[in-house]
Amino acid sequence: MASENLCLPNIGVLAEELTAAITPGGTVRLDLSDVAAPDLSVIQLVQAARVSAAKAACDFALTAPAGDPFRALLDRAGFTSADHPDHSQFWFHGDTSQ
Repeated sequence: MASENLCLPNIGVLAEELTAAITPGGTVRLDLSDVAAPDLSVIQLVQAARVSAAKAACDFALTAPAGDPFRALLDRAGFTSADHPDHSQFWFHGDTSQ
C-alpha cells in the first residue's frame, strides 16, 4: 500500500518494496488508493515495475482502478490514449468511462 504523500522525495521507499516483491512467478498487488497528490515519479515507478514484473513473469496489478488524483496526471503523460488499450486495462481495469 502506497502512502498518502507518495511523490518524488519519498518514492525510493516504494521502489525498494516493489523491487523486493517482484519475483519470478510471484503476484504483486499495488494499492494506490490513499495517494492524494501523485507526481510523475509515481507513474514512472509503476511503469518500471510493470516492465520488471513482465520480464519476471510476475503477476502485477493495481488493487483497484486508479482514482481521480491520477486521471489528469495520466492524461498529461499520455497514458489514456486510445492507442494504448493496455494502459487503460492496467490503470483503470478496462473502464474507459473514467
